[in-house]
Amino acid sequence: MDNWRILVGIAAAIIVAVLVTAAAWDGPTAGIDRYAVRDGDTLELTPRDCFLSRVGLSCLAQRLRLFGVDAFESGQMCRDPAGKAWPCGLVATRRLAALAARPGFACNVDNEFIDRHAREFAVCTVDGKDVGGTLVSEGLAFYYGRGLQYLPLEGEARKEKRGAWAGSFVRPQFWRQGARS
Repeated sequence: MDNWRILVGIAAAIIVAVLVTAAAWDGPTAGIDRYAVRDGDTLELTPRDCFLSRVGLSCLAQRLRLFGVDAFESGQMCRDPAGKAWPCGLVATRRLAALAARPGFACNVDNEFIDRHAREFAVCTVDGKDVGGTLVSEGLAFYYGRGLQYLPLEGEARKEKRGAWAGSFVRPQFWRQGARS
């Protein structure tokens, strides 16, 4: 009788292991890295190849933050020149998503620097252009931290009244601290 219980327990463990493996299996690797946008300056990278992919499982996603830029938060609102509210955070998020969906989008990840939200810093490009620079130039993000290379682009966007610079806004870093309008 004890042998019977042991065999049933082993069989149940094997069935559970097979079901868990089948649920985690994402099919064969697609051959390209996949990027999912979380907000205007945050992405998740699921690499095409990792140890897990060699045994048929999905690679774990890696959280990335665009180096040197700070984009509007997803739920953040700005005001246009007439004072009417517009969803600048949603626009920034959608713009990054549009750039990330283009063929050739890729990020160079700096594995040595991780922010307080466990995101690794990355410089991303598409069509030979720096994605962070594009967002800053369009008035949907700002230079931040060590991103001094984006300062001239921010000045140009401000002068040309692109994106949020056409109206009024709260910088994302202050919005996260509770400042509004």
